[in-house]
Amino acid sequence: MERHRHCLNCGISIPPEETFCSERCKDEYIKKRKRMLRIQSISLFLIFLVLVIFVGLKSGII
Repeated sequence: MERHRHCLNCGISIPPEETFCSERCKDEYIKKRKRMLRIQSISLFLIFLVLVIFVGLKSGII
């Protein structure tokens, strides 16, 4: 079997020096990655906010 990699977006076999099979796959991957990072950031902020409120309620500050 020839040495190869798989496209990070769709999984198709590609040459070892490539990362994506096409510009379209690269663009889709970047959009998905940005969306995932945004969701993670919002989730982390919400968890932090809940913890701050919880600690504030427990200590009688709020």
